[in-house]
Amino acid sequence: MKKVSVFVLMISLILMFASLISWIMSQPTFAIIASNLGLLILAISYLWENRNNFLK
Repeated sequence: MKKVSVFVLMISLILMFASLISWIMSQPTFAIIASNLGLLILAISYLWENRNNFLK
């Protein structure tokens, strides 16, 4: 695994954890934004790393 992939994974996990904590603390707007941003970052990084496999 590349270092960039590990950093992206860590950032996404931190956002998901922040989403969970903010949901527990009754901050639903921030929870939704954080979870969607984490999911978006994971999806973009996955598609970027596997872009050569999709084009075949």
